[in-house]
Amino acid sequence: MKNIYPMKKLTVKCPCCKATLTIDGKTGLVLGSQDHRENYSFDEALKKEEAKKDKTDELFARAMEAEEKRSGELENKFKSIMESKDELDDPPIRDIDLD
Repeated sequence: MKNIYPMKKLTVKCPCCKATLTIDGKTGLVLGSQDHRENYSFDEALKKEEAKKDKTDELFARAMEAEEKRSGELENKFKSIMESKDELDDPPIRDIDLD
């Protein structure tokens, strides 16, 4: 006998792990699951996000310091090359010019 009102989806809580399971009523296959969150609070979530933000800010500050240091080193190299440029202004002596 055919079921006149077939169930599309069924939501069940697992008695062991308290997870919520979504089951297809026709095939009996588990379509999805959602873990049970114990003691979930907004304050804890906010603290975790603030910790992530603090860590991100710290990493960004370190990256900025490293970039400034690198930029300073490149500037110093450029200055030293520009100062030594005066030594290279005279063209090199060619062998043909010595005759």
